[in-house]
Amino acid sequence: MTPAMQFRNVTVEFGRRGFGRRSFRALDDLTLAVEAGDFLAIIGPNGCGKTTAIHCALGLRQPTSGTVEVFGQRLRAGTLAFRDVVYVPEEPVYHDYLTIEEVTRYYAGLHGRPATDAALDDVFARLHLTSSRHTRLSVCSKGMKQKVGLAQCLLQRPRLLVLDEPMRGLDPIAVREFREVLAALHKDGVTVLMSSHVLPEVEQLATRVAILDSGRLLSVNDLDALIATRSLEDSLMATLEQTRP
Repeated sequence: MTPAMQFRNVTVEFGRRGFGRRSFRALDDLTLAVEAGDFLAIIGPNGCGKTTAIHCALGLRQPTSGTVEVFGQRLRAGTLAFRDVVYVPEEPVYHDYLTIEEVTRYYAGLHGRPATDAALDDVFARLHLTSSRHTRLSVCSKGMKQKVGLAQCLLQRPRLLVLDEPMRGLDPIAVREFREVLAALHKDGVTVLMSSHVLPEVEQLATRVAILDSGRLLSVNDLDALIATRSLEDSLMATLEQTRP
């Protein structure tokens, strides 16, 4: 079966900036498969390459070398495979003059699958947004803006959901709601790729975990194997200590 996402020998280098500075390698020969049905979490220290990998997969950045395919093809502007993908960044940016309902309808239309009133009512009820649906994005909290991304997931039922640090900065109630929706989507067959520093949430959601450091893939394992005898945090620290000089 074709993986939902396949990184093959992906390297990303940034050129020199200023006199005497060397080029920076954000990804170093990354080869990694996200299998259909996976909930794969990418973890690692700041600057390890998590966001760069996601941007390469979505066609937002071209790798220096190597390839990334999503459902067997490279994502480029206008690619039909985008209809099967929903991306929720760490800091979503919307048209702040729109309301939650307006922006949700707008993005549903961009997917080519306009939302019905009944579908919107159901999604807003599940996300506890019914009373806030006419609130402008300019006054919404980060958690409420993240829920707009989740609303698209529930409306579109994507084959692949890509999340970049989705729970950073959310309050405990928002984290719990976010977790419950993600678990339900994965149970319904949605493949999920998520980068995160919130390791307790990774332990509750992921089926596999990939550890990156300095752009290199150090390991990829089933979550159950990683936490069989110790916490995910301890497994992460042990892996980093084994590979650093």
